[in-house]
Amino acid sequence: MYLPNIDFLNINHLPEILRLNAASGFPWSEEVVRKDLQEDSQNEITYIGAFATTTEAPLLGYAVLGREKRAGLLMAITVDKIYRRRGIGTQLMMAVSDCATYLNMKLLRLKVRKSNAPAIAMYTKFSFRGENVRRGYYSNGEDAILMVATLPLKLKS
Repeated sequence: MYLPNIDFLNINHLPEILRLNAASGFPWSEEVVRKDLQEDSQNEITYIGAFATTTEAPLLGYAVLGREKRAGLLMAITVDKIYRRRGIGTQLMMAVSDCATYLNMKLLRLKVRKSNAPAIAMYTKFSFRGENVRRGYYSNGEDAILMVATLPLKLKS
């Protein structure tokens, strides 16, 4: 397992976030990401990044934690394709759990594309369970599985 440096992201990380975001299958607009990262943003959204431990320290992946009532909402998690399957997603999930727990959240929710088997497998490792399905949730008509886990997250053996 690779142990990246985990840290909060800010507007200075925008180019790296956009690089990873563009490589995802369903990128967010630059305007949305920029607005989230502004210091005066009213959004209760936290971007958490995983950085390489080398001197150039590229962003290897990031997760976005939001709030949905009294629960945390995992809005996004992505890892650079060449760094996948090295535990970076696991490290980001644990950082999201720590952050949400610190903010006194008791649950973490997420929505995942029904076709995203690798993500569903990872979430299941963290004791997420399916709450229900939202039919036609995504713009292409794909269903979303709504999942929830109790905080702090625990990795299943």
